[in-house]
Amino acid sequence: MFGRLDAVILFTNDLERAVEFYRDDLGLPLQNTTRDTAEFFASGTRIVIKGNSKVEQGTTTATTTATTATSTPRPGILLGFTIQNIDELCELLKKKGVRFLKEPRDEAFGRHAIILDPDGHMISLAQIKGAVQEEFDLLGAIGTE
Repeated sequence: MFGRLDAVILFTNDLERAVEFYRDDLGLPLQNTTRDTAEFFASGTRIVIKGNSKVEQGTTTATTTATTATSTPRPGILLGFTIQNIDELCELLKKKGVRFLKEPRDEAFGRHAIILDPDGHMISLAQIKGAVQEEFDLLGAIGTE
């Protein structure tokens, strides 16, 4: 059910420093930047670095908010997989006792879920609708609404 790894998303406290390291020190090809995101590599597995957001991990909830004076971003990692049948896979994972941070739900790009590995690292599972692949944000809507 799992194909190749589509993206590794790194959360950082200092986006500028992270970009300088990956671009200047390692020489990775920077493809796109926004106020709070930098993306390396145009094809294959991408490295996406997210700054200026706070992520709190738990077994059932997580939030993403803009950084304020009272909240600082937490470094971490999220692995992103694009899969064919998210509902079938998620049912199988539930039977195996895998923890869900975000149950499968419809998003603008398709269906999306987030599971946790034994150490609490996030793994994004996405079933993408046709031509919107380029619009897909691997974080989706992490929070529970």
